[in-house]
Amino acid sequence: MAQAAGVYRRDAVLAALETFRRIHPPISLTSVRVFLYVADNPGINVTALAQACGLTEAGASRVARTLAGRGIARPLPPSLGLLDSVTSPVDPRERLLDLTERGRALVARIELLIAAHTPITPSTAPVVRSDRDSGPAAQAHGEAS
Repeated sequence: MAQAAGVYRRDAVLAALETFRRIHPPISLTSVRVFLYVADNPGINVTALAQACGLTEAGASRVARTLAGRGIARPLPPSLGLLDSVTSPVDPRERLLDLTERGRALVARIELLIAAHTPITPSTAPVVRSDRDSGPAAQAHGEAS
């Protein structure tokens, strides 16, 4: 039975990753890691985030800017609206990262998936289509949704 519980936990983690893929199909695991570190450490600065994720400060900043909303300075596409950045009350040159309302909702969904230990079955696995699946060739063959 212990093995089945391990499988359910792995399924829950995979389901959590699929939740990210529904938001932005080409999201990288680095982006997921950055998001989860900010979720667990509200108010983290880019330097600490870079150290925690094993990234350069420039790399951590770029990933955070792609996860942030359009309301921050210099957002990068796709501007997912999951993170926010505020000025540090101690050092006005420092920016602190936190989740937006949308980011907190995503964390709540992921926590529910992991708590439920729900196994992924072929009938419940989310289907994520790529652009390739909906192009003219797919439409000509009746494969597009």
